[in-house]
Amino acid sequence: MQRRRLSPLSKAAMATAHPLLAGRDMPVLCCSVHGEARRTYALLQDVAAGEPLSPTAFGLSVHNAIVGQLSISLGIHSPAMALAGGDFPLLSGLLEATGMLAEGVPELLLQFYEEPLPELYLHNTESPQRICATTLHLRAINDATQSAGYTAELKNGSPADADSAFARSEYQLPLIAALVDGSGCLPLGQGWQLTLGRD
Repeated sequence: MQRRRLSPLSKAAMATAHPLLAGRDMPVLCCSVHGEARRTYALLQDVAAGEPLSPTAFGLSVHNAIVGQLSISLGIHSPAMALAGGDFPLLSGLLEATGMLAEGVPELLLQFYEEPLPELYLHNTESPQRICATTLHLRAINDATQSAGYTAELKNGSPADADSAFARSEYQLPLIAALVDGSGCLPLGQGWQLTLGRD
């Protein structure tokens, strides 16, 4: 029953989160510019046609629907939060995640996901060409812990700037490319950059 409710976007988010959770219970932070845009558009079409709205369809269209479904399906009892990514979703998500880690959360899952927009919106913004979901398992590192895998550091004062997600809808791809390379500096917008390394 739960699987039948999943949209293609929520299936992609679930598929990338599941192997990283591996049965563990940790906070989940989901960040998206448009969220379930296609579900929302279908609801708006029903309103315009004078059709009654389905409470289930409405509940699955809200911005925190995917993280809610993820929590229920995978048995997560830790906090789960959804962010509207705005112009710079990578920056929004990474700053929020950094704040959570700095406040004592030992580890968390950070997700970014987008899907192609309905045609009606294409004259106002760039649309992803396909569904893309990226999930990161983040944890704080201190002198007492050994790092493994990638190290990441947020820095302000970068001279390079990033394109807005409304101008470059495939904003996840530079992050994925940097992770594949294992190092480098990725501009996030508003003077921030992400510096990656691999141990």
